[in-house]
Amino acid sequence: HVAQHLRGFATNVAGYQALGEMCPEYDWCLPMSGHSGDSCCYDPCGLTSEWNPSHNELMYSLHLRKAMSEGIPGFEPHMIIDTGRNGVADMRQKCANWCNIRDAGVGVVPTTETADTTLIDAYFWLKTPGESDGCTEVLPSGEKCPRFDADCASEDSI
Repeated sequence: HVAQHLRGFATNVAGYQALGEMCPEYDWCLPMSGHSGDSCCYDPCGLTSEWNPSHNELMYSLHLRKAMSEGIPGFEPHMIIDTGRNGVADMRQKCANWCNIRDAGVGVVPTTETADTTLIDAYFWLKTPGESDGCTEVLPSGEKCPRFDADCASEDSI
């Protein structure tokens, strides 16, 4: 039985998703819920209008727990959330852009004091702040990036 060998998941480790605010339930903000005006439903990318309840990283954690608990009997996963690249929410022009978002900064410092300690064990920085796997073709300094990554070639990326 796999549940006895797992604690949970690390999320937000490869991209940019704002931490956001946690709502009472994973599907709290979906259309027809009557809660779209609640502060925890802030959704600059319009994900909830597409019936995606994971509009911020805290809500993604709730959704992931529900899905995995239903899929694996006896498993109630805990999360750790990488906050090393999501300090400022809504910094991108296009929500599809996720790599090295310009001016996003670091998020919550590593801590075990989370929005819900029964779900989220810790916020942590997977990478050293400022470190990247790739970059746009031309850096802000005008130099060519030695580790150019096509996924990082957006107007929002450093």
